[in-house]
Amino acid sequence: MMIYYKNDEISIRDICKEDIINLFSWSIDKELNKYDPKPIPRNSKELVQECHNYCTRFDEEVMNENIEDRKYKYFIITNIEDVPIGFVNFFSIDELMRQGEMGIMLGDKRYWNKGIAFIAVRTAINYIFGNMDIDRIYIETGENNIPALKLFNKLSFSKCDEFVEEDVFKFIVMEKLRW
Repeated sequence: MMIYYKNDEISIRDICKEDIINLFSWSIDKELNKYDPKPIPRNSKELVQECHNYCTRFDEEVMNENIEDRKYKYFIITNIEDVPIGFVNFFSIDELMRQGEMGIMLGDKRYWNKGIAFIAVRTAINYIFGNMDIDRIYIETGENNIPALKLFNKLSFSKCDEFVEEDVFKFIVMEKLRW
């Protein structure tokens, strides 16, 4: 398994099949997703359906044995005991335009405000620009997601666009170019 970064507190590694449990639980956590307009399951029926859909996407788009069919690249952040605490992902990869979208989530709130997100995103950026045929990395986040906007600004991303979804949710688009 590829290790992208390691220090005395965290490690950043490739994804493995066992990571699905943490990834799914973070995807339905209300506090972790407060800046995302996607609905969180409200009852057991919706939860079961969301779990089924998530597991199907995970098997087909993240862990597919045929690497060309994978739609996501994950950088799993773990604590020193290799327990996942978050991730950086890279997706919506457009090989023709040589670009893709990035996301980050620190699912374990005990690790917030410690500079871990900065290290993790910087590590992912360095890997992507150094090992993939990509010239542009962008993010789309809610205008109220001040922590993400500050983080990506600190990493030299610049605002390049904004758009409104469903006449309610305003997204800010930021980008970082290889050059």
